[in-house]
Amino acid sequence: MNAFADLDRKVAEIILLGADDQVELDDLAKGSHASPEELREAVDRLGRLGYPLTLYGRSIQREHCSLIDVKQLRTNTSRHRIAQKIEWRLHVDSTQEELRRLGQEVPDGTVLISESQSSGKGRMGRSWFSPLGGIWMSILLKPSWPSAHQVLTLAFAAAVRKAMLDVAGIRAGLKWPNDVIIGSRKVAGILAEAEYDGAKVRWLVVGLGVNANIRPELLPHELRREATSLSQELGHEVERTQLTRRILEFVDRAYTRFESGCVSELVNDAKSACFTIGRMVKVTTMEGTFVGKALDLGVDGQLVVALKDGQKIPVYAADVVHLR
Repeated sequence: MNAFADLDRKVAEIILLGADDQVELDDLAKGSHASPEELREAVDRLGRLGYPLTLYGRSIQREHCSLIDVKQLRTNTSRHRIAQKIEWRLHVDSTQEELRRLGQEVPDGTVLISESQSSGKGRMGRSWFSPLGGIWMSILLKPSWPSAHQVLTLAFAAAVRKAMLDVAGIRAGLKWPNDVIIGSRKVAGILAEAEYDGAKVRWLVVGLGVNANIRPELLPHELRREATSLSQELGHEVERTQLTRRILEFVDRAYTRFESGCVSELVNDAKSACFTIGRMVKVTTMEGTFVGKALDLGVDGQLVVALKDGQKIPVYAADVVHLR
């Protein structure tokens, strides 16, 4: 964890998890080993992440904020492969990195959830804005089924979509390879990162980010046309603990099916919800960029794209833009 993220975590924990609604800067400086100016900057960063903190002279006032109820998430998971062990953090640099640090020390299906991230990770090295009010988690998997893990990315995106429909009544779609969208705007995304032992996958860390209750004004200006949140679409907040629980349940079902060899079922589920199929798309890979029509998903979850000359190209990893 970088120095800024570590300080922000300490400040958030002292203020948000403490007993008092008001904390003096001098007392906070003793508990965090930081200067008043560093603390002011940390409070400002946390404010931009949606934390209800206000500076009054040499004191910090907190307002009520709703956190995910991890105790509730931990109930009745004994039969699940995913979420038998759940770690919770108030603030981290990245749930992906935090879980990777635990690595082999935790069992298959371990979940790490954080209320916010300072350096959330997206695909292609992009950052993912992760303020208070979203659902930010990573899951460590040790799959035994020798199939392409692209399928798990699609299956988990489909699981998030089902949970949104179940809890919030929102009918979202999938944008290949890893986004959940409402209309044309992103509301959730999946990121899978593998650790290899030679050619064999030792473990896989799958990150899930859901814009649940994020105020539009918190979003950076460059994201406001591209991203949305469930609360923005509904006009009211969703119950994040309930939504998180349903996501974990649907993800567990998808992982169980994957490990049982039911990969074609998972691909068909994703295909039925994939808004990319049937569209003209611009595809950018490591080799270059081309335009074609998205025809189908292959057996490993790859996108099959038809070029103007009729040639069909299987795409396994790429940036895809819907053209129409």
